[in-house]
Amino acid sequence: MLPLLVTSMVSFISLPLFLRYLGTEMYALWGYVAVLSGMFGFADMGLGSAVGRYVGVALGRNDPAAMRGYWGTGNMIMLPFLALMSLVFALLGAWLGPKWFNVLPENALLLRWCFVAGGLGLFFGYYGAYWLVISQAFLDFKFISATRIVMTLLQIIPGVMLAWLTRNPLFVTAWGTLVLLLQLVVLVWHARRKYDVGFQFQEASLMHAREMATYTGKNLIVLVVGSFFVSIDRVMLGRFAPAQSFSPYVFSSNVATRLQGLSSSVMAPVMFNTTRVVEDARTAAARIYNETFGFVFEWYLLAAIWLGVWHPVLLRLWLTHTMGARLGMETAAQVGPLLVPLVAAGCLGAMANISTAQLASLNRLGVTIICTAAAGGLAVAGVWIGWNTFGVVGVAYGFLFSRIALVAQDLFAIHLLKAGGWLDIRTWWMVAAQGLVGGIFALIYLFLPGDSLWLLVPAALHAGLVGGWLLRGPLTRLLKTSNWR
Repeated sequence: MLPLLVTSMVSFISLPLFLRYLGTEMYALWGYVAVLSGMFGFADMGLGSAVGRYVGVALGRNDPAAMRGYWGTGNMIMLPFLALMSLVFALLGAWLGPKWFNVLPENALLLRWCFVAGGLGLFFGYYGAYWLVISQAFLDFKFISATRIVMTLLQIIPGVMLAWLTRNPLFVTAWGTLVLLLQLVVLVWHARRKYDVGFQFQEASLMHAREMATYTGKNLIVLVVGSFFVSIDRVMLGRFAPAQSFSPYVFSSNVATRLQGLSSSVMAPVMFNTTRVVEDARTAAARIYNETFGFVFEWYLLAAIWLGVWHPVLLRLWLTHTMGARLGMETAAQVGPLLVPLVAAGCLGAMANISTAQLASLNRLGVTIICTAAAGGLAVAGVWIGWNTFGVVGVAYGFLFSRIALVAQDLFAIHLLKAGGWLDIRTWWMVAAQGLVGGIFALIYLFLPGDSLWLLVPAALHAGLVGGWLLRGPLTRLLKTSNWR
């Protein structure tokens, strides 16, 4: 998780820079492409996860021939379908994008070209994610983390420079597409050199396709449902709201998404370790869930409480130093009421990633489909009611309410595995302890104004004390299992 944390910090720094250099209107265009791209999360047909599961099981059985067969079959099926979906994305975005989103007429042509560049990025991104599966199946997570760091930095830093030089989202999108192509080349090269695995077209077979068909079909439904609803709040808001309201919401949502994205670093270890014990007793899978939940929950709880208490001064420091005093304070005033509910929603989504990965390993994708659809339906209702009652702030809280369906998914996985998670008394002791500490520190607002820079001192003390307390367990285990003296 540490490499992804470093990458996320760079992303947090870059967000206000993109908004500053692109401007509200151009940043909104960039956001529209990202929103529609999220709705094409089914572009790989679910074969990435399906092939990963069967490859992991084959490796657990020490059957390299079956592993190569599954891999080649997935390659044979995915390439034409992914190419078709990328073309559909580009054409659909160029045709309907300017009609659906609240776009000024003079920006319609630019948005169309952004969707074309985004279509190429969609292909390289999802096919690169497919090649990432083989490294995950071999539990090569150090290589994966290093690759993500390098590619993210290569995408963000020159991307900010392009935004500054051109003020044009098309150049930023095109650069991201080139980086995704480079990442794909690196992943293919590494798989051939390290695992002696290539495209394996010659080992594809109808037998393997039939074997994976049921699981792939259910996984495809999961992806279609999830992709349709993953950005539904922004899709609806893009229809309702002008760019001046849409951009702050997307900005806040991007912060929450990057924070939630940290949990993706545990999904592959959870899934591929679970696939190797899938035929054993559920006690091994329960132990994986409990250890992962216990580690991830306490840090996301700290993030949610810490941002909830200190976001006024943090936004002032962050945005005024990256966007200038006037624009920074204006943006902070717009982002502040949205950030807390959206970050809380992102934290709940992050916790659900654990149960999602294990349910996939255990072939219980039907539950994921139901819970994802329920979360999406609640989001639609919450966004509509929220917009018509409290505007963009109501949308944020409506979206937060919809995450209750993801908690229901966690509870099903906990019941299935006889695990702890949300039902463990230690979880709620952690909530009480961190809530009490956050409440004590919040008393400082009785003596200092909410945007005073002096608040950075107790904010740092809060993070340091709780963070150090949370690190005590992992550091103790590290010292016990190492040869350090």
